[in-house]
Amino acid sequence: MDGFAGLLTFDTTNMALKTERLLKDAGITCAVIPTPLEITAECGISLLLKEEWVEKAKDALDSAGRVDFTLVYPFGRARPEL
Repeated sequence: MDGFAGLLTFDTTNMALKTERLLKDAGITCAVIPTPLEITAECGISLLLKEEWVEKAKDALDSAGRVDFTLVYPFGRARPEL
């Protein structure tokens, strides 16, 4: 995947997995990746989004409510294929 991507980080693994399900149910593709240590040590996993999905993901999570996340955008070059 070329270009920049968004990275969603979380306080807990449970919240990360809940969010992954919410995004998939909304038709938004994301990849579960290890959270880079230079960003946070709170939760060991993060969700990586293609650039074109960032705004749609924010809207879906805002409307779902009760999802605590931090968006790192833009987030370098994405490595895993989504």
